[in-house]
Amino acid sequence: MSAPALHPDALPSGCHSPQSEWPWPTPLPGACFRAIGFEAEPLCVANLSAWEIVLPKRLETAAAKRRAEFLGGRLCARHALAALTGTPFTPAMDEERLPVWPDGIVGSITHSRELAAAAVARRESVGGIGIDAELLLSNERARRLAPQILVDSERDWLERLPPITQGEFVTLVFSLKESLFKALYPLVRRRFYFPHARLTNWRRDTGEVTLVLLETLSPHWRAGHHFDGQVTGIGDHLLTLVSVPPTS
Repeated sequence: MSAPALHPDALPSGCHSPQSEWPWPTPLPGACFRAIGFEAEPLCVANLSAWEIVLPKRLETAAAKRRAEFLGGRLCARHALAALTGTPFTPAMDEERLPVWPDGIVGSITHSRELAAAAVARRESVGGIGIDAELLLSNERARRLAPQILVDSERDWLERLPPITQGEFVTLVFSLKESLFKALYPLVRRRFYFPHARLTNWRRDTGEVTLVLLETLSPHWRAGHHFDGQVTGIGDHLLTLVSVPPTS
């Protein structure tokens, strides 16, 4: 006798606090989101065969934290894809360690300190999507990391901010540049880094942001191209989103 089908929202042991409501102020056309909280040890020993999730060989001997991050992220992706397409699907990992999405689908996965999340959309509506979750940096750590993350105009911006928001600002810039990379890299297959983009607009009241590309990555994605993004919070995490429109 075959095992009963899982309820669409079922989660294995070690997972809690599921969220499927779109967390950012402005929805993307047809996009679906999923987030969960997880505890590393229980999730790592849970039987995940019903969710069709298998650890890649390179992670089999990794620390529990790293294994749980992968598992939590794949669970979120599976639930988000089920909501988008009606069919649960667990993305595999390609040679560059990127998720392999179904044909016609774009998506992004993130994890940070017992939080995992994924967002997916149809390629006809969204050309690329990147999300990133980060715990807020302390002001002291933010200032130590700022030279690695910020370009000159962002450093000037940081100096003008009141101390209470400086940690948030550096966290925001870091996370947005990670989201931009996740949205663009699958399209260009060319690596770029923190100095190759800069934040030009941050509306803290609405969560709207704008980034500009400082490096030409392809004939379509050239230096000077602007990208709209969004920022929100889940618990003590800052969560950013950058999406790009479909290319003709």
